[in-house]
Amino acid sequence: MISQSLRIAPIIALVLALPSAVRAQEETSDPVAGLEQSSCVICHSNPDWFGEEHIKEIVTNFAGGVHAAVDLGCTDCHGGNPDPALGQSIDEAMDPEFQPNPFIGVPTAQEVPSFCGRCHSDPSYMRRFQPDPRVDQRQEYLTSQHGQALFLRGDTKVATCISCHGIHGILAPSDPRSPVHPTNVANTCRRCHGDADYMAGYTTPDGRPLPVDQYAKWTRSVHAAAMYDKEDLTAPTCNDCHGNHGAAPPGIDSIAYVCGQCHGREAGLFRDSGKRAGFQNHEEYIEGMGPGACANCHEADSPQGKLENFVQFSECSTCHGNHAVVRPSVAMLAPLPEIPCAFCHGAGGPLAVEADGDVPEEPQKIRQHYEQTRDGLLARAQEKGLEGIDLFDWMVNQALLIEPHQRGNRPVAEETAEAEGDGEEPTSPAIHAGLTLPDTLRPEFRRLFEKFRIGQTYYTYEDPATGETVKASVRRCGDCHAEEPTLAPEAVGWDTSQTYLTTMRDLTSMTARAERIMLSAKRGGVLTEEASLAIDRAVDAQIQLEVLVHTFDASEDSQFITQRKEGMDQATTALGIAQKALDELQYRRKGLAVSLIVILLVLLGLGLKIRDMSS
Repeated sequence: MISQSLRIAPIIALVLALPSAVRAQEETSDPVAGLEQSSCVICHSNPDWFGEEHIKEIVTNFAGGVHAAVDLGCTDCHGGNPDPALGQSIDEAMDPEFQPNPFIGVPTAQEVPSFCGRCHSDPSYMRRFQPDPRVDQRQEYLTSQHGQALFLRGDTKVATCISCHGIHGILAPSDPRSPVHPTNVANTCRRCHGDADYMAGYTTPDGRPLPVDQYAKWTRSVHAAAMYDKEDLTAPTCNDCHGNHGAAPPGIDSIAYVCGQCHGREAGLFRDSGKRAGFQNHEEYIEGMGPGACANCHEADSPQGKLENFVQFSECSTCHGNHAVVRPSVAMLAPLPEIPCAFCHGAGGPLAVEADGDVPEEPQKIRQHYEQTRDGLLARAQEKGLEGIDLFDWMVNQALLIEPHQRGNRPVAEETAEAEGDGEEPTSPAIHAGLTLPDTLRPEFRRLFEKFRIGQTYYTYEDPATGETVKASVRRCGDCHAEEPTLAPEAVGWDTSQTYLTTMRDLTSMTARAERIMLSAKRGGVLTEEASLAIDRAVDAQIQLEVLVHTFDASEDSQFITQRKEGMDQATTALGIAQKALDELQYRRKGLAVSLIVILLVLLGLGLKIRDMSS
């Protein structure tokens, strides 16, 4: 009996201990429990005094912030007497005459930078918390657009420290919950800059209304794709280009250096090119003219004269844009073919002549299947009345949907394909801004979009001012350069663009053909590692060509033409190795057929011999 009591005693003790354990857990989970008790904490956490949730959140938010983590309290910022005994004596706790630390209270908007700067601009004080603190935030803020508007024009609507960092629940920038964490910066800036009502009345230096679509455009960019889809925290967001505390738009002459922080080679090539000088000259011509300035020099019906809302030549952003930096693609070049299929399924083009020896032909079965698919798409496009750029964009769209490009040749619903072709927003944003390609794409075709940069001539975004979907065109060479220019003796820009486009098309076509041939051999069981490596080298060569576009030079001794020859050699080599793999497959099939015939003849002879012996 005693032994049984001893066995159940621990169980009884555990049951009795549960309520107190639960209470202890609840107490330790209280965010205010970790704060040092002071008159401020006792007062603001008193539900009888402050029933409003936003008042109580002052204490709870502060308890989870960086200041509480280093044992700073309310009075370190606001002053006052922290004696817990004064928790119900407001006058004594918030005494502005309290000599050790007079109560300051809530600062005004213009007082906030100095309010925070009392500590954050003091290197001796800040070294208590870290060995190499930044103490120039306030000074930088004074040079920013926000700081100048606040102190020079008295505009209290502009952002101050607390607008971005918060007030009491200030978190470290490395905390994913912080409004200034890289993944949250754009949304934090959008709270003001994406609000049409809040930004009403603000203008650009040339007098135009300040746009409110920056965030909407940025979310369509390759930078946003890298930030959110690839979780790359080094991808640029607002503060990477505009600065943090000294936020201001980059100057016209410094944009290439700003972009060059990440795109160093492209920026260097552009700065050494003749295009930079051309931009600077044009900037002098149109300075101060505002929208429609191009028509002052160019004929109204020319491509240049038709440009609208073009007010400055600002290096990288002239071609790529500033916030909507969409994935660069061949669609930026000119003149585009009506059928983008030619980029992968062409016959080799003029560059094929440069190849040593004969260029392997496309297998007849693959060629016939392509022609049937292409003709079917063109018949549908003709029914819709599509032509020119509209046909090009529609065909690019359909390329993502058609059965041959899907893994396992998955069929695509007809109604989906029809909706995509009617100009509506596609289900995949990849063809607009290079975000996420459909998961159903075959890997080799996905690479054509990711590496060879095939895309459409426009992207879409939602205008926060109107709520409507805007269809915006990417900047194309043909927007500024005409086949028959009105102010230049030669169409140098147009010819350069045409050379770029032809080169991209021909190299892509030959590399894609090599890959199709290689895949045919691979599916037959032939080892194709050598062919695959050769194709990768050809792809790398074309990527180098895409970089050298920033030289804006296609003369015979240019870097672009030199790289074109190397790319041609790599593509020709890849095509030859792929053909050898396919020939090996054909040889094996022929050998197997001959072997089967021999075996059948032997079996037939044995059968006849056995029958004779039986007779």
